[in-house]
Amino acid sequence: MTSFFSAAPSRRTLRLWGLVLAVASVILPALPLGPLFAQPPMPLAVLWAAYGWAAEDESGWRAPVALALLGLLHDQLAGGPYGLFVLIYLSAYLIGRVAAVLMSAPNLLSLWGGFIATALLTVVIVTIVERVLLPIAVGPYAEAAAITALLFPFVRPLYMSGAPSAWSQGARR
Repeated sequence: MTSFFSAAPSRRTLRLWGLVLAVASVILPALPLGPLFAQPPMPLAVLWAAYGWAAEDESGWRAPVALALLGLLHDQLAGGPYGLFVLIYLSAYLIGRVAAVLMSAPNLLSLWGGFIATALLTVVIVTIVERVLLPIAVGPYAEAAAITALLFPFVRPLYMSGAPSAWSQGARR
């Protein structure tokens, strides 16, 4: 009989926990749980999921549909304009796909740099939306995106395997 701590969790288990964390990061800020669960300081775990799924070459329909549904749920619970978080999460997925091809090494610094670029570009998208379409507060989103980027190395195993396939393919091109 093996101990609970002796066996590493399977890839499927890690991905399930990553999805649970992403859903929790959408739901918890809407509940009256205090300032610790507000965004910010609570990270936007859906950005981790979008980036990880994109880098893992999740090119099927499930990742974008899941991101769109999480975005709609986030829009509903946040009370903001419908489509804003859908746009953010799907943009993060598309940016992550490009970053996965451009990155040449599947090491932590390369992965983290790609995620920082993805988070930064979503802030740019929110800024453009704010200036062109809607009067929304960019500051809190930028702060949440920064916190999310700082925590990425700690949660990367929940969303990405050790050698993401898109990174490997990008290195071969």
